[in-house]
Amino acid sequence: MSDKTIEDKLKWLGALYTSKGINELVKNGHGNGLALASLFYRHAIGDWGDLENEDYQLNNEMLIKGGRILSAYQFEGVEIWIITEADRARTTALLPSEY
Repeated sequence: MSDKTIEDKLKWLGALYTSKGINELVKNGHGNGLALASLFYRHAIGDWGDLENEDYQLNNEMLIKGGRILSAYQFEGVEIWIITEADRARTTALLPSEY
């Protein structure tokens, strides 16, 4: 897969951000930036992670209609969410407690 293809897949996410909680996890040696980047990639390709089927379907619908999209993943044993805003201007990785 070329870098151009990866770049195209990530483009719809807008600017990428991480919350203070996620930054602290990585800073304290819990996971790493590469593992986190792979979760942004999974989100970008429509792998919504650990969601119920109904939420998966809602994300697929919002992808077309332009609504907010939420994915949930395990990051080194800690649940994190990745949320893309409805306007597609930004995507943020955060802890559920930070929502």
